[in-house]
Amino acid sequence: MLPVSLTTSPKPIYLLSSDEPLLQRDWLDQARESLHSQGFEEILSYQVESGFDWNGIVEDSQSLSLFSSRKCHIIRFNSNKPGQAGARFINEIVAGETTDNLFILVMPRLDRAAKNSAWLRKINEMGEVCELKPVYPNQLAGWISQRAASKNIQLDHQAAGYLADLTEGNLLASDQELEKLALAFAPGAVIHLQQVKDSISRSARYTHFLLIEACLGGQTKRALKILHGLELEGLQPIQIQYGLQNMLQTLLQLKLAQHNNQLNESAWRSANVWKSKQVFYKQALARFSLFQLERFLRSCATLDRINKGQQQPLYTGADWQALKMLISELVGIQQLQTTG
Repeated sequence: MLPVSLTTSPKPIYLLSSDEPLLQRDWLDQARESLHSQGFEEILSYQVESGFDWNGIVEDSQSLSLFSSRKCHIIRFNSNKPGQAGARFINEIVAGETTDNLFILVMPRLDRAAKNSAWLRKINEMGEVCELKPVYPNQLAGWISQRAASKNIQLDHQAAGYLADLTEGNLLASDQELEKLALAFAPGAVIHLQQVKDSISRSARYTHFLLIEACLGGQTKRALKILHGLELEGLQPIQIQYGLQNMLQTLLQLKLAQHNNQLNESAWRSANVWKSKQVFYKQALARFSLFQLERFLRSCATLDRINKGQQQPLYTGADWQALKMLISELVGIQQLQTTG
């Protein structure tokens, strides 16, 4: 999955493009492991938002490290456009001659405008662009079988198909269910349809899928009840956040298509929204504006930084409180009392 250069002689800059959080995570985990083996002991992460301090990254790259002279900087964007300041920063990286700093830019899937941009051509001149292809609905069962094999279990054809139908293209959810199965069964076990059904019914009364449906449909009481159930079952906010972020990114993509009078079958297919779920997304599209969706995604980014320790929480349980406030807004509650 990694480009050969990243495992042998890293280039100054890479762009990782994908709408799939799990594929991004796997790629970055492999990159970190490879870079550590090549002397990049310090790997720093940043999230680009409005007013982002690009000079801070420059200072980090120029400062001496206690651990290693070689640093990797992972910079995450909420969109596939770096903005004017980001484009200038990319030009500075490309123009530099240092081998001690490596930059990995992480963006959603590139659109036509991004692929034809000057800043992307600059990246291609000195680095590499890595676009991770999505797993389409007709490929999901096969992907689940391969993923299961990587966890040393086997799913028969019916079991893989059932899990594909259940998760409906949510790779993170599929992977989480496979992790549970790998813990529940002996290594090398062949797992059949009924065993998968039994495992899923035992594992949780509430699921991410039900929470997302409730948020899309604006079902206030149901959403908050499901969230409370997930909290009691021991899930962490980061596990729930990824599903919500993926849903919001999909909504933003559909809202843009709707804004351009292009919300057709092709748009739904491109967004990987199955017919059985389109009614929920249509309800949300009627309730939310582009501005609201962008604000919700910024809230996800804040929650992500708290979960990763990149932003100091103001009080104990701030991650759960931030998640509850986000979900409350999604279902139509304007304010939620903050507890310390």
